[in-house]
Amino acid sequence: MKGKNRGFSREKIISAIIVCAVILTLGVGVFAVVKESKSTGDNKNNIVDLNEKAPEDVAIRTEDADLTEENDDAQEEDVDGEAVMEQTEAPTEAETQTQEAPSEEQQLEVAAEAKVDPLSKYSFGETDVLVWPVQGDIVLKYSMDSTIFFESLNVYKCNPAISIASDVGTSVAAAASGIVQSVEVNEETGTTLTVAIGDGYETTYGLLDEVTVKAGDSIAAGQYLGTVASPTAYYVKEGSNLYFKLTKDGVPVDPMGFFE
Repeated sequence: MKGKNRGFSREKIISAIIVCAVILTLGVGVFAVVKESKSTGDNKNNIVDLNEKAPEDVAIRTEDADLTEENDDAQEEDVDGEAVMEQTEAPTEAETQTQEAPSEEQQLEVAAEAKVDPLSKYSFGETDVLVWPVQGDIVLKYSMDSTIFFESLNVYKCNPAISIASDVGTSVAAAASGIVQSVEVNEETGTTLTVAIGDGYETTYGLLDEVTVKAGDSIAAGQYLGTVASPTAYYVKEGSNLYFKLTKDGVPVDPMGFFE
């Protein structure tokens, strides 16, 4: 019995040793695993996640954003400043133009000059004389107080003009200086030229050809106006002549008292 107990005890000791060894082995293994886990955790902390924003990076980017906003504000201020400068310069230019612009008195003088009738520089009165437009006999005299006989018309009537005999093609000169009012064609006197010579006086030339002036032209006494044309049906029997009339404010005046 004692032998058996000793064997049994020995087996228990061996079993206990084995169990202790196993436990020790397991403990070492667990310890190693725990240690490795801690090491792995530290390594994970050391790994930088590129997708993760570091607080410092966020701060830097925030500062960059602030700087960008400040730059934008500065640019806007520059633009506003330039606009203000342009607005400031604009009144200065306007003031300069205002200073250089003519005064109200000068503007009125310019306006008055613009309104001045060009005819105002021409003057004609009862003491002035007319230049003969052509040389020739008077075939039909001026007559507003009584009638005279018109051979071509075979009638007696008043005559507001004179008819000066002249060959076709004879040069016609201006009887006085003035401004051409009109160049018209009518049945009685053909191509007819009217010239204002000042103070309400006008001279009218009829039965003309090859007229060299037009309405609005300024002419001088003695200036070439055209030539004598063939007579119209109203003056066929009187022969070729120049029709000449002088009026004062539209009323016929005897030109014979004004010729040299």
